[in-house]
Amino acid sequence: MIVTDLLIVVLASVVLSTSALAEEPMLLPKVEVLGNVTYVTGGIGEDETAAMREVAKSYQLKIVFVQKLKEQEQFISDVKVKIQDAQNNSVLDITTEGPFLLANLPNGKYVITAEFNDLIKRQQVSVNAKKHQKVVFWWPFVEQPEIEYESE
Repeated sequence: MIVTDLLIVVLASVVLSTSALAEEPMLLPKVEVLGNVTYVTGGIGEDETAAMREVAKSYQLKIVFVQKLKEQEQFISDVKVKIQDAQNNSVLDITTEGPFLLANLPNGKYVITAEFNDLIKRQQVSVNAKKHQKVVFWWPFVEQPEIEYESE
């Protein structure tokens, strides 16, 4: 009887903790505002990636940063990003905190400059409130030189 009561208590606590986990709110990324640009950056880990995908529909521009070697791909962060408007005015100048950058910009044409591992890439994009744009920046994997150790 005591074993049965103990089993019921254990099962009840598992059910309660599982339902509490299911009710936890999704970790939403921090919204930043710079001038007339609203943006979020992040996407490290499964929970944060899911949160970024959930809020992406609220942003006109989605930028993704990836390293690639043949069939192997890896999301990257700490990418220096500058976005300039058609008059070469800087509207955003940040370093990403994950592989995703979501932004709402005024309608217009922009040049996005992204730098990772001292390699700079540029892409043009037209932002329109009625259409979502996705831009992907790809960098090659940089092979690390092998370190030779001297034997004694």
